[in-house]
Amino acid sequence: MHHFWNQIILDLNLLIYIVALLCLGSSLSSFTYRWHQRAEYEWKSEAHDFLELPFYAPKPLSFVLGRSCCPKCHHKLSALDLIPLLSYVFSKGRCRYCTKEIPLRYPIIELITVLFLVPLYFLPISSLEWFILSIIIMALICAMIIDAEHYWLPDECAFIVVGFATYYFYINGHQALLPNIAVAILSYLSIYCLRAFFLRFRSIEAIGLGDAKLLAALTYWLGSASYSNILLIASFAGLIWAILTRKTKGEKIPFGPFLIAGAVLYFYVEQFR
Repeated sequence: MHHFWNQIILDLNLLIYIVALLCLGSSLSSFTYRWHQRAEYEWKSEAHDFLELPFYAPKPLSFVLGRSCCPKCHHKLSALDLIPLLSYVFSKGRCRYCTKEIPLRYPIIELITVLFLVPLYFLPISSLEWFILSIIIMALICAMIIDAEHYWLPDECAFIVVGFATYYFYINGHQALLPNIAVAILSYLSIYCLRAFFLRFRSIEAIGLGDAKLLAALTYWLGSASYSNILLIASFAGLIWAILTRKTKGEKIPFGPFLIAGAVLYFYVEQFR
């Protein structure tokens, strides 16, 4: 009987944790949407300032202020419209006010957040370790979304991974940082040289420097053994994606999401081994 109630409590805690992750995923979907809007606004503003031209575009919402609204009709959304997954299902993927389709990105991001963070629940780690790893993975989710949608990787996400990974090493007494730093440098240089090779001999940009910085941050966090594994998983997943989506030779494929998926998969495989 005692074991039965312990199992009920465990399952209830897991359910609450998953619901919390869905809410977090909803916040990340809004955060990444606004991040790109603000970045685009700042780029255009700086370009107009440089050319000494007037700039009249309305300032986008901040990251934390301003209620969410429908991107099509701009009607402010109520609490009933913002319930993770359920609002999308009950509204059949359409805005209740203008009946236009709601982008599928919102439930997808919520599910990705659950998929990436729920395994942390089963790891024998402290609350502080859980917090640090959650921040790292959330930063990677943001980078994945923005790169998949807009083909650019924010440097801030890589900086967060490096900073919090360093703190994680510190609280766990990890003193030998030199191999991690060395593989991070190697990771960056390998992508940089690959990019330079294709620019020199094919006159195409096969991969961006954002991917180089991201891979450097990932291998710094996960160690030297992760380098080949991340690249192998990312390359294979990217190839499968290109085949399934029937990408042509000249079409771009964001590589960042595949690097991130490979890194998170490698991390959990190592943790549960």
